Amino acid sequence: MSFPHGMLNATLATIFRSKKGRLLILLFVILTFTSCVEYKIISIQTLKPAEIGISKDFSKAVAVASIYRGIEGVEESLAQAAIDSTAAVEAILTLAESLADSPMMNGIAIPTRVYVRDDASKYILPFTWETVEGLVIEDDADMLISLEYMKVKPSVDSHSFWDGYAKMYYGAISTSIYGYWRVYDVTNQSVVANYLYRDTLIWDQTDYVKVNVGEQIPGFFTAAKYSGYVTGIEFAKQIAPSWMDEQRVYYHRGSGDMKKAAISVQNNEWLNAAQLWQKIIQNPKSNPVLSAKAAFNMALANEMNGKFDVALDWLDKSQEYYPLSGQSWYKRILELRVKVMEKF
Repeated sequence: MSFPHGMLNATLATIFRSKKGRLLILLFVILTFTSCVEYKIISIQTLKPAEIGISKDFSKAVAVASIYRGIEGVEESLAQAAIDSTAAVEAILTLAESLADSPMMNGIAIPTRVYVRDDASKYILPFTWETVEGLVIEDDADMLISLEYMKVKPSVDSHSFWDGYAKMYYGAISTSIYGYWRVYDVTNQSVVANYLYRDTLIWDQTDYVKVNVGEQIPGFFTAAKYSGYVTGIEFAKQIAPSWMDEQRVYYHRGSGDMKKAAISVQNNEWLNAAQLWQKIIQNPKSNPVLSAKAAFNMALANEMNGKFDVALDWLDKSQEYYPLSGQSWYKRILELRVKVMEKF
């Protein structure tokens, strides 16, 4: 039975005039287009390389925070030293925790130390090798990660203003951060990394009553502690690889086995899915397009298992069976991952 063109247009117009009808049409369009998509998207985690390359040829690391004493009898100097020390200790603890959770250390805890510096130089001089060896000897470490200098300068601002209806109060505390890091290779007696971290953090609040430090906004030592936390996190990102989220695609249409394999992928059963894809590839000449898609999926399965060279081999087979639109970009991704893993 045919449906007259004019009647179809009139019917659609009637449906579209209602809110429910518009939703139905939108759903119909989405289902029409997505049902034709041959692939599905999944999220995976991959390694993001460190910004600063450090040799992986070390057995154990120690993290040290350098602190300075204030001038006895000078209240301002003692207060500043206490704020700096609070930030430095928090930075080194955060760094050690972050590195332990990273692929660089793979769960191995990093001992932390505090070292009191008494040099009066305006330059941040490296440790002597005698000092370095004294800091690592207890843990028999061959790498020293050192926060050489930490300075956190707090600043407070407050004022009142009229917002048109009532008197309001504004208050803010900011911290100017200056943290200098070095990494020492103890075995070869060389400094393998230098890094200066600078930033300014601001906390502010508006209220109907006077805004006070330690009440509506953080106190000096709370702000210093958070400044140290940020300093440690940022340096960990510089020297250690981290996990990042990416997306991949796999083909799920074309045969019953492809649909079954897609269900296995959704259940994270990659071995079962791989067995079904290999079954499809047994006779690639009978269906080269489907075999290319199954081989493409095999490349993904091997990437998920960390076998990047094998994944590239499967991708080459996929291209040999039949050219697909995603093969070239996926090959570049796999080649990049191989280069990244060569650094570990």
